[in-house]
Amino acid sequence: TAPSLTIGTALLAFSPTLTLFFLIILPKPQLTILSVVAAFAYLLSAFGSSLIWLILNAIFQFSTNNNEDGSNSSSSIGTLLALTVPSVLIQCIVRMQFVKLYFGVEDVIRKSVAKHEAETTQANNNNNSTQEEHAETNALQLQLNDLSCSLASGTGYALLHTLFLFGTLLASESHEGSNYYGNLNSASGYYGGGGGSTGHGGTLYQYSCGDVMPSLMNGALVGMMFSILDVFWMMLTFFGMRRRLRSRRGGVAGGCGGGMLSFLREMTSFWKGIDDSTQGGNAALGLVIVSHLLASLVLAPNGTMEDGCKIALPSLAGVVVLVAVLFFRGVKGHFLPMDQRARIEELRLGGGGMTGSHHVE
Repeated sequence: TAPSLTIGTALLAFSPTLTLFFLIILPKPQLTILSVVAAFAYLLSAFGSSLIWLILNAIFQFSTNNNEDGSNSSSSIGTLLALTVPSVLIQCIVRMQFVKLYFGVEDVIRKSVAKHEAETTQANNNNNSTQEEHAETNALQLQLNDLSCSLASGTGYALLHTLFLFGTLLASESHEGSNYYGNLNSASGYYGGGGGSTGHGGTLYQYSCGDVMPSLMNGALVGMMFSILDVFWMMLTFFGMRRRLRSRRGGVAGGCGGGMLSFLREMTSFWKGIDDSTQGGNAALGLVIVSHLLASLVLAPNGTMEDGCKIALPSLAGVVVLVAVLFFRGVKGHFLPMDQRARIEELRLGGGGMTGSHHVE
């Protein structure tokens, strides 16, 4: 494989996440830590998905051996659904639990900040320079909002996901392409097999994209688009879990039938904007599950059909555009909860001693 192809596809696959990481997240230690923890959350979801797949694959192998007259098409569809549906559900559950854990840590941090401010104020009652004492805690509160934290979490989650999707392919091809033994400049040197589209080294092409692009380019495009989706899905999970948690704390509840009707209504009203309520939060989580399942299923032609990437890649790009449009239209103007919006506005207007050099990511 040419170095230019390797470097170019790697930059393509990791460009969205690395751009966010180096420009926005890395300068802030709190967001960097959150990004690393989110990457570990993806690792847990990948482990859970793999474990379930091993179990289901063993069941499918057993049923196939005992049912010789089963059709290949039905078996392929069953395998696809068995791989996709549990993986999507596990990743959604892991995201939700990660966000729930973050909210718990956030409460502890805010209580610690409030205690620190109270102690600082009490210690400086006879000093007129109390304004500068709160600059550090105010900057921390600006960084710990749902927008910056969901972006950091989504970036860390997406970075490791892309590494699994594209990095493994890159490492495999790099190994196979250099699988030579002995001195290549002498008659004793020989190639050990594997690598490339012909098994004789070089650039790898696959059946589903043989006449269109190398496998590295195909994998890079899939990794890049899924990394963008991962960021949107994490941000929607923050939005949904925040509304569910706030309503639960406020004692808001509804009947089962009314709740289901409200959920369906919210799911169909993303284009107009979703309500800042429990039903709106449930609709956001529902969008994550449905769009993730759709994004996974549209990749089926990429591994089963000749030149299937001509169908899969444009379809996946369409899912990315759809999720982005629904996200911006659905949560526009009220992604942050009311208390965070009020605090940020207060700090922007100069409350608490903030200067104009701080901003919200």
